[in-house]
Amino acid sequence: MASDERQRQNQQIKEKALFDCELGSAPKATTDQFKCSRCGQRKTTYYQMQTRSADEPMTTYVTCVNCNNHWKFC
Repeated sequence: MASDERQRQNQQIKEKALFDCELGSAPKATTDQFKCSRCGQRKTTYYQMQTRSADEPMTTYVTCVNCNNHWKFC
């Protein structure tokens, strides 16, 4: 229903929002330190974030590069 100009503007807004969202993500490091429980591969990326009080360890978020399985641990 929107005009061609408005559809073009909407597409630009969506692309900018996606780009800004990707910039805000935590930096990830690649390692073979973790083993995926789903596929058994050791190709993973991870990042750490302080989710609890300062006197407790950071939470590590791991993603398998092969099957995109996600898990976390403290």
